[in-house]
Amino acid sequence: MKYFSKADMNAPKPAPGATNYPIFLDGTAPCEGCNASVNFYECEEYPVPGVHEDNEGFYVVKGSGWAKVAQEECPIEAGTFFYAPAGVPHAIRKNPDCPELEVVLFHFPK
Repeated sequence: MKYFSKADMNAPKPAPGATNYPIFLDGTAPCEGCNASVNFYECEEYPVPGVHEDNEGFYVVKGSGWAKVAQEECPIEAGTFFYAPAGVPHAIRKNPDCPELEVVLFHFPK
């Protein structure tokens, strides 16, 4: 088993509407074609949607907001899981009444 903690996170990088902290990337992932990171969302409006060649899963750790996958919008809060299939536009925005929105995301092959 490979264990990851906050100390294993790579340097933060900007992401649309968020700050992204990679946990494991292609070179350190437990299986080929997968990666994972934690996003801390700051935006209260939807950023430019992401579209990827692989699937992307999301698990809300803390906070609340909304997620839009294709044209479907849903409220999200701690404990919510959802995913965006390959090729489908998706975006997340934070609830303005919530101080932070922390989401674990991971990419996996289609």
